[in-house]
Amino acid sequence: MKVALSTKNNMITNHFGRCDYFIVYEIENQKIKASSLIKNPPHHEGLLPKYLSDKGIEVVITGGIGKNAIDYLKKFNIKCYMNVQGEASDVIKMYMNGSLKNHGEPCNHDH
Repeated sequence: MKVALSTKNNMITNHFGRCDYFIVYEIENQKIKASSLIKNPPHHEGLLPKYLSDKGIEVVITGGIGKNAIDYLKKFNIKCYMNVQGEASDVIKMYMNGSLKNHGEPCNHDH
């Protein structure tokens, strides 16, 4: 399973579509098998969910994210954890041990 965290300086970013890069963790048997970085492509509505899907991402963990982006992620069968904060290494541990939760609602803003 591949999990992508929207990050800047190893911290979860406040906005999914505007992060510097994604840290992608490959998880197998509740252990991190590998990790890599994916640079966020230029922002165009609907592009990022397909881009992540093409890279085999099954779960996205982010800070703020808009409803349209969530709908696009669902279209590509990518589960989204939103309004998450913290350092990437701590957040992925919470995901793997089942303690990571969604908080709040999607962002309500224009691009």
